[in-house]
Amino acid sequence: MTQHLKRYLAMTLIGCVMVSLCIIVNTEGTDSTHALQAPNLKHVLGTDQLGRDLLTRLLIGSGVTLGLTAIVMVLSILIGLTLGLVAGIERKWIDKGCMFIADMLLAIPSFIIALVILSLMSNSMMGLIFALTLGWVGRYLRYFRNLTRDIQKRPFITYAVLSGNSIFKTTMTHTIPHLVSNILALVTADFGKIMLSISGLAFLGLGIQPPTPELGTILFDGKSYFNGAPWLFFFPGLLLGGYALLFQIINKKIMK
Repeated sequence: MTQHLKRYLAMTLIGCVMVSLCIIVNTEGTDSTHALQAPNLKHVLGTDQLGRDLLTRLLIGSGVTLGLTAIVMVLSILIGLTLGLVAGIERKWIDKGCMFIADMLLAIPSFIIALVILSLMSNSMMGLIFALTLGWVGRYLRYFRNLTRDIQKRPFITYAVLSGNSIFKTTMTHTIPHLVSNILALVTADFGKIMLSISGLAFLGLGIQPPTPELGTILFDGKSYFNGAPWLFFFPGLLLGGYALLFQIINKKIMK
């Protein structure tokens, strides 16, 4: 497991560096004279309707999509972990209140929550992050609350309390480390789902707005040229599916 994890982290780091270099070096302006060119030696994946290199846009769009997914994932886990710890340890009205909120959020699909919030507030990148974080935090709140309650029943927690450790010290030194060990599997299991939600909302014109490149917006732009320039629709869709499949494979490797 450790070797696989190091390999995947190295691949992720290399990918981030390559995307950063492409953003810095290869960002191109529009050139209508090269619009809708088929894949060739100069433009490996062809050009879009404005003459921009599709490969460059997909690399930049991948950075935007994966970056936003990571932000939503981190915020959801941090909020869910904090509230789950409090609810799992206190087990009073705070627990009931947190579970009521979690049940409300879990009763409605996260994508529907995001659609409603984005229709009520500013249709922007920050609104997208807030909407998806709210949609996913209920899952992590219940998950970490249940894990916390299970850990509280284990002998080492009882021994730590009997030895004079405060609740805060016991939580920081014993409870949280055991919870963190479950985060990696959780991240790889849900990363692809959140990524597809971001791209799906962008495809509907919500959240990410042009000219910011994102895989969902690139896919939406290519939809109009499906008959004459199918590469504009095919390659973004293939890349999105590839990313989702990659994280599912990583999750299966970690769970073994």
